[in-house]
Amino acid sequence: MVSLPWNGSTLPYSRVSSRKRDSKDAWLLRGLALATFFNLVLLYKLYHPQTPTPLDDFQMLKPQFTSWVPISNASHPDSRAVVTTVYNDLFTIPAATLGYSLRKAGTSARLILFHLPGRLSARALCILRAAGWEPLEVELIPAPHDGAGINYRFGDTYTKLRLWTLDTLGIQRVVYLDADTLVRRNFDELFDLPFPFAAVPDVYGDSGFKLHFNTGVLVLHPSSAAFETMRARIADARFNPREADQAFLNVYFGADAVRLPYVYNGNLAIRERSPALWDALREELRIVHYTLPKPFPKDGKEIVEGKRLERAIERARKDRGGVHAEAIEWWFTAYEEFNVQNRDALRQCNV
Repeated sequence: MVSLPWNGSTLPYSRVSSRKRDSKDAWLLRGLALATFFNLVLLYKLYHPQTPTPLDDFQMLKPQFTSWVPISNASHPDSRAVVTTVYNDLFTIPAATLGYSLRKAGTSARLILFHLPGRLSARALCILRAAGWEPLEVELIPAPHDGAGINYRFGDTYTKLRLWTLDTLGIQRVVYLDADTLVRRNFDELFDLPFPFAAVPDVYGDSGFKLHFNTGVLVLHPSSAAFETMRARIADARFNPREADQAFLNVYFGADAVRLPYVYNGNLAIRERSPALWDALREELRIVHYTLPKPFPKDGKEIVEGKRLERAIERARKDRGGVHAEAIEWWFTAYEEFNVQNRDALRQCNV
């Protein structure tokens, strides 16, 4: 076959058809990519639905709204308490470090530690007393509906509701702190709040700042009457069982809770969501909450010390690219100071 010369003015038929096919293929690929993207968005929304807030699904569980309560003689140190909970030996060292940080910050309130019968060893109780805590044995409040749907780590946390029974001990003001917190500055001003309940809005590393509050730091006025009302409504209230007491308290106090500034619950998730906000809060932080990397193991039932604790601290320093290394160092410094300043008392715990 003899090929005809091409003068450059017109492409041969084979090249024209090839380019048309390439163009069609390109548009087809773009269309498939867009369709895949929209399908992924729909699947994400299907499996990650927007969770209604406690106010979207409002339930009137309390007898009435309470705006403020007059302060009577709540200024006496014995009428004020900082409370934490330790449900097994695992959180002995974190709670002891917290207790040390409280005394270092100069709080004059009583330090009360809730624990369950038979759960803490004699050595754990000895260490916690050395840190300044008054152990108070309380009965377990079991999760409703036999614990269906609850996160395995929160099985005991409804016991936190017993905070409201402390009025029977003459305590009128309570600041509750989770054992995975650390006090950086004195917060005694919280005891003077005239409101019966206050907490800090929650923050998550993946989904950001929320309307609902985190129950790792609570300010409350004890009331046995309120406790009985809460106990009566746990089983029939609508809330996410996975989040246990936090979800319940958010529906119970959802429209009646005072939201405190983030300096009172310096959730490490803030550092990831808004580094600028964390930097602004840094010097004013009263309480740091180790919600993301913890400088200690979070699973187990034994006191964690020595090499195992050192490895946990080192992992936490490096976790998430090391963004929380400074906060981990705050905890480690307090832990070391506690050990040095209470060396003799701690030695007695080993006898």
